[in-house]
Amino acid sequence: MNLIMGDYNTLTVLRETEFAYMLGNEETEIFLHKKQITRELEDGENVEVFLYYDNQKRITATMTKPIVDLDNPGFLDVVDVNHRLGIFLNMGLIKDLLLSRDDLPFIRNEWPQKGDRLFVRLRVSKNQLTAKFVPRFDINKYLKATEDLEVGKEYVAFNVYKTEEGNIFFTEEGHSIYVYFKHMRKEYRLGEKETIKVSIDKGNYQYSGTINKQKEIIISADALIIKKYLEENDGVMEYTDKSSSDDISIVFHMSKSAFKRALGSLYKQGLVLLEKDKTSLVNIDK
Repeated sequence: MNLIMGDYNTLTVLRETEFAYMLGNEETEIFLHKKQITRELEDGENVEVFLYYDNQKRITATMTKPIVDLDNPGFLDVVDVNHRLGIFLNMGLIKDLLLSRDDLPFIRNEWPQKGDRLFVRLRVSKNQLTAKFVPRFDINKYLKATEDLEVGKEYVAFNVYKTEEGNIFFTEEGHSIYVYFKHMRKEYRLGEKETIKVSIDKGNYQYSGTINKQKEIIISADALIIKKYLEENDGVMEYTDKSSSDDISIVFHMSKSAFKRALGSLYKQGLVLLEKDKTSLVNIDK
């Protein structure tokens, strides 16, 4: 029997057992658990099922339609992260889909986390179905936007690719939004969701955008981060406007220019004292 794994197959119901239906022919029998049916079946009828491998690497059938199959990639939610194996994605079946660590960034901070969404395709290997990233230039073969985004408005999109100058985000409808690093406030994980303000319409459903808020809002938010850090460290820190960009990014997750603006706003409000080798809160509750 010629079976296509990771796809739909039409099989014959051979018999019913207490917990399952057995499908196939005299040479091959496929297990269809009753938890995986959408209706009652009759002996001898033909039924369309999706074939995958269970945890014991056995061929298993389901009448449930998965989110992705061999011909149709899609956005899948990250449901678990295993640093030894990779990440697991919900494909709409009992068994989750593995995206191997070999396909993930070397830097762990760029790995997707639970709740992130990735656009992937299904791959069949020996006794296993796995996920593979869809190359960014191929995404629009499958996601075809039908309505334009409006410049000046904000849209939800997911990070799919990092270039030398910025990140490429995609909406679930298939719009591509490029955001330069200078228009971001942090590094983004693969699959991380963000609300992006469209700034340029490049045509063909491709756009440029920005994630930065207005400067006065950013300063206020960053100032609160620095103030909280000071309060949690007895009102004193070694970081000043002379500290390195790397140190500031690691500790405060902001650029040096943002740090200096925020520090300046705290100073103007009389909340901090700026010294050569340290920054101190003027008042701190003991």
